[in-house]
Amino acid sequence: MHPTTLARTLVCEQRGAAIVEMALVLPLLLVLLMGVLVYGHYFLLAHSVQQAANDGARAAIVGLDAEDRRTIAEAAVARSLQAVAGTHSVTVSETGDTVTVAVGFTAAHGALVQSALVPSPGRVIRTRATFELPVD
Repeated sequence: MHPTTLARTLVCEQRGAAIVEMALVLPLLLVLLMGVLVYGHYFLLAHSVQQAANDGARAAIVGLDAEDRRTIAEAAVARSLQAVAGTHSVTVSETGDTVTVAVGFTAAHGALVQSALVPSPGRVIRTRATFELPVD
């Protein structure tokens, strides 16, 4: 085969172009997909913990005294987080006419998708919710 003919054939040949393009784009697409999964699950957990803090603070306002409000808030948070794998802690504080429920949540090992390709968020999520106590 003449060198000029070989050069024209190689320039016009497109059969391998799709494989080369896939080899370049596929790793980026996989990293993007893994990032969506990791952070999507993290945001789901963070939203669940925030909702549990909201539920605890909302439930606590019906308590008669500080101890009663703490017990009610802890029960409401535990109820909200019963379907989520992990451990949690609840702190209830009162300042004047407000009650604040702070929730610390540690996701179980394996709850967040771990990947060497995508930096994972921390396993500990902290949030709080504040509600005003009803005026007598």
